Amino acid sequence: MTAVLRPPRTVQPTGAVPARALPGVLSLGRMGVVAVLAFFLVLFGVASFHSVVIDEQFEFDRLQQRLDDGHQRAQVLRNEVARLESPDRILAVAEGRLGLVPPGERVHLAVVAPGDPAPTLRPPDGNPFAGGSR
Repeated sequence: MTAVLRPPRTVQPTGAVPARALPGVLSLGRMGVVAVLAFFLVLFGVASFHSVVIDEQFEFDRLQQRLDDGHQRAQVLRNEVARLESPDRILAVAEGRLGLVPPGERVHLAVVAPGDPAPTLRPPDGNPFAGGSR
């Protein structure tokens, strides 16, 4: 029975260094693991950035909807103000609720200048501004 305790030695050329003995050089397997980890980290970063972009887009859409609602509400209020300021509506409210009526024919008084030879109105008798009994 023969037992082999170690693999047979291979003769290396002089000055050659085995692959395990090179310091700072990663093996192909370790480089693959590092590459896969880096790939997944990049994917995770892209997914995180995408979720932030989606959240901000939802916020932008919500603010845009509020702005549109505000514009519509302002237009409704402008129409309401125009309706309330209408002269026909004011006249109807004054006649209906307040009991006011439009005046009949307007009488314009003639201007009397001092020293006019023919005054059309007589001046009042006595002092019209004197305090009387109340």
